[in-house]
Amino acid sequence: MDVSKGYQAAKKSLFRLSLLFSLLFSAVLIADVLLVVLANENYLVNLIISIIITISFTWFAIYFFYNIYDDVYGEYRFYKGYESGLKENDEVIFKEQINELTYINGLYAYPVHITVINGLEKVDKVIYTVNKDLGYQDGDKLSTVTYSRILVKAERHL
Repeated sequence: MDVSKGYQAAKKSLFRLSLLFSLLFSAVLIADVLLVVLANENYLVNLIISIIITISFTWFAIYFFYNIYDDVYGEYRFYKGYESGLKENDEVIFKEQINELTYINGLYAYPVHITVINGLEKVDKVIYTVNKDLGYQDGDKLSTVTYSRILVKAERHL
């Protein structure tokens, strides 16, 4: 997982979506104003068309911010927080990776079962990775770096 490329891609996507929504909002606003202001005898028809356009755009805006924008903003927030956030460095034993996509901390990721080694104590944990297949086998010892329960870096011990 390359964090700097992910951050730049998320920032670019967020900017594009914000620009797209701003342009659509401006177009709807201009269309509504022109329909009402330039109406002569067809004032009622133009007003009804303006109301339909506004209601349709409002429903689109609700869908847009709840689904599309929220996903991109969550990814951007993850990568932005990575720069200054607390990262955990652990020695772990890889158990298994489940190929079931989950939305966690702003990213779509796959659960990974590991055992964390803290001295003599071993603790089972679930972390997440954006990679579909990490390529590790059950029992492999790894050095991992995680941020917000997302696996950022993993290296196998020989």
